[in-house]
Amino acid sequence: MAANEHKNLSDINRHNPKGFENATNDTVLSKSEGTSATGTDGNLVWQSKSLMGITNYKFQGYTNAGTSNYAYGEDIQDDKSPFEMDVDYGSAAVALGSLSPTNFFRIGQGYSIPENSVVTSISGWITNNEATDVTIALCKITPAEGVDTGVTPIVVDEITATGLTSNNKGVRINETTITTPQLSAGDILFPMIKQVGSGSIIHLTLIVQATTF
Repeated sequence: MAANEHKNLSDINRHNPKGFENATNDTVLSKSEGTSATGTDGNLVWQSKSLMGITNYKFQGYTNAGTSNYAYGEDIQDDKSPFEMDVDYGSAAVALGSLSPTNFFRIGQGYSIPENSVVTSISGWITNNEATDVTIALCKITPAEGVDTGVTPIVVDEITATGLTSNNKGVRINETTITTPQLSAGDILFPMIKQVGSGSIIHLTLIVQATTF
């Protein structure tokens, strides 16, 4: 009986994966997202190879005087865009504020997402010339065509790190447990930053990795 185990069969006697015969050419077998908390209830699906891959989004910016409210990147018409992050969001909690299309379409740090994807990691460094906590909120906005009212961003993930009292000393960011990882084609992805207290000079450089599915 043991000789008939699948691992012992020769290649010619092994069957193709489920759905192979009807799958479109140039596709690969994958697993859909699912909805369970364990992330294991997806179904087998055949996806086009063009949808498979990894996209990296690079964010680099600074603020000369961090505040307890979140701040985001300058308007693209400002000569310090896209790096300076000193536009006051007006709230220390992302869920308690909103951005008008005039604002979120002009964030120099914003990326328009080209395809449905999942954020798998946020990696990089920050520096802070004070020993204060700095929080980075990676946010997404889903615009609606022709709608001119404000939109509350959704937090993809929030990361807090403590400064080392010097902009010559980096603090490592390496986040792989993402709160709200799903991105949809057309979403706008951008960072915001705040600190405990105010006045710090803060620099950040981050790579956000997203996997298409």
